[in-house]
Amino acid sequence: MDDEDNKHIVFDTFMGSIIGCTISKIVLYPLDTIKINKQIYKQPIEKGNNEYKKNLLTYIQNKNKNKNTIFLYNFIKTYGFKDLYKGFTFSSLTTIPATCLYFCCFEYLKLKKLQYNNVFQEKGIINDKSNKNDDLNFISYFSLAFLSEAISCIIFVPIDVIKERLQAQKYLQLKEHKTTSKLIKEYIYKQGLSRLYRGYISTCLSYGMFCGSFFFFQSIGHKIMNQLDIESSHYNNLKLNLACSFISGFISSPLDIIRIRFQLQEKDKTFFYYKNFMDGLKKLCREDNRRIYNLFKGNFYRCCLLSLSMTINVSVIEMYKKYMISKKSQ
Repeated sequence: MDDEDNKHIVFDTFMGSIIGCTISKIVLYPLDTIKINKQIYKQPIEKGNNEYKKNLLTYIQNKNKNKNTIFLYNFIKTYGFKDLYKGFTFSSLTTIPATCLYFCCFEYLKLKKLQYNNVFQEKGIINDKSNKNDDLNFISYFSLAFLSEAISCIIFVPIDVIKERLQAQKYLQLKEHKTTSKLIKEYIYKQGLSRLYRGYISTCLSYGMFCGSFFFFQSIGHKIMNQLDIESSHYNNLKLNLACSFISGFISSPLDIIRIRFQLQEKDKTFFYYKNFMDGLKKLCREDNRRIYNLFKGNFYRCCLLSLSMTINVSVIEMYKKYMISKKSQ
């Protein structure tokens, strides 16, 4: 595969990711809002104004009326439907390009890695034939995913910091900003540009672990499908992507909770405040005496969100690539 073919593959990845990201963002944004608020949720605390206590009391009352009701229902009943799309416009206009950048970076780096593997094998530097063609091990997938995240997070992290603040500001009883521009100005003016990049490394680790695990499990799944002579149809690939993303979301969940709280925290204003990742890990385990359970707080919503969004994105990209290949072969 030459450089010209690589350019076409990366371009097709870019076009497919635009379509996939747009669809997933519109459909799944409310689930993202619920996921974030569930991950920062804690039992009612003493401090706060009357309106905040009233909202929390309303939430608890709604929850106690029917113990089988889910967080989504209680959140909507307390805060309304409108807050599910808080920060949607800013997030859509910025997150979609950042996500496209990630998929393009990952695809490009993966192609380069495979090229180098083939060159080394031809020269006899690598003798392991199992790593030929499209095979990479977990370390390679994680490294490529982490490096791709490090590049895309230059754009993504400031977006994520702003988006999460808008989504959670009402629940955390923080100063409410009706416009994104005012929030950005306040952050930069009071705390500097570094405030927008808080949690950069933890974000790279969290999403790097998720994406690296996903693509690794996906490659194993394709091998199993080939061995069992299972047709590589859109439907079968969709099921495979859904399973791989759900498992990967579960594995990377503890990293994500601490990442979100670290990005949202404000000293003496939020009930959580972490000095670093390890400090966050200790305090989170002690919270409400739930220990390890807290590391997976909101995990159901997160796994649903990640599995659906990743499945939509990757499936659309794969379908677009196949469509372009069939179009060129005609």
